[in-house]
Amino acid sequence: MDEVRWLLVGAGDIAGRRVAPALVTAARSRLVAVCDIDRGRAAALAARHGVDAVYADFGQALAESEVDAVYLATPQSTHIELSLQVLAAGRHLLCEKPLGLNSAECLRLLAAARNSDRVTSCSNYRRLSEQCKLTDAMLKRGDIGPLVGGWGIYSTPFYNPGNAPITQATGKSRIKELGYYLIDIVQNFFGMPESVVAQTGQLHPETMNDVEELATVVLKFPGGAIFTILFNCITQGTRHEMEFFGEKGRIQWLEWPPHGNGPVIRITRAGTETFPVHTDENYHLPMIEDYVDSLLAGRTPVCTLESATKTEIITDAIFRSITSGRVEPVQWRGEA
Repeated sequence: MDEVRWLLVGAGDIAGRRVAPALVTAARSRLVAVCDIDRGRAAALAARHGVDAVYADFGQALAESEVDAVYLATPQSTHIELSLQVLAAGRHLLCEKPLGLNSAECLRLLAAARNSDRVTSCSNYRRLSEQCKLTDAMLKRGDIGPLVGGWGIYSTPFYNPGNAPITQATGKSRIKELGYYLIDIVQNFFGMPESVVAQTGQLHPETMNDVEELATVVLKFPGGAIFTILFNCITQGTRHEMEFFGEKGRIQWLEWPPHGNGPVIRITRAGTETFPVHTDENYHLPMIEDYVDSLLAGRTPVCTLESATKTEIITDAIFRSITSGRVEPVQWRGEA
């Protein structure tokens, strides 16, 4: 195989703005088919990228399209079952985030993936951002010493381009949708937390249904490190920042994709240093390039199903804490 031929399933907002252009632009990558339950929407997206094969039926698309890999950009309530069908059909898989509605169903998919020889991944394009890659290198060099804590803020206006019901049952929680990226990056840098405590607030139930608008989440890790994440989903303007504390210094991200493309700031006793970095404006492109390279080179992609499943396990513990009002354990034993 010298290129990866793709079937894109789902022709909505993100698929049209980022995923399809990335599948077309990435080296050794070719978009050959598009599927959506709305055939007209699929046809319009396919036409923009010179793709001839258009489907409205997923089973037919899997059976008839001569592709190597499937990118699932469908609602999260469909991710697990469609992903299982992709693997059963012998295709490689890249699924949008969040991976599923809960950790139990994600563990089903992870078990199937481990029993398959297919290359699997769940979208976390922010791990392929230049900000994240530089920070990873700094941490591995020990620039700020062992991690002891940090914080993240995701503050954003109300956003619902598809006008779909915003309910926990459909996976539309802001902690699950927006928090996925922050939680995933934190657990990749710190490891799995041992416990979590969380509180939420809801000011406009007529708009948000049963989903939180404000939230504070505190993750505690073995050894005592603590990371706090704040959510505000009803503000004006966007604030999307993270800071990591080490025993010998700090690393700050004041702007990072998709709400900025700012520098990485390292603060130690030697002083403050600013490292300009810039991620491609199509934030999905580096992730697609990494996945294509991993498939052709026979290695594991940066964004894994195991990491996405760990994020779902942490998120489940967050929701248990919201309900119980207590500190809840995070249960991960490497199972699938």
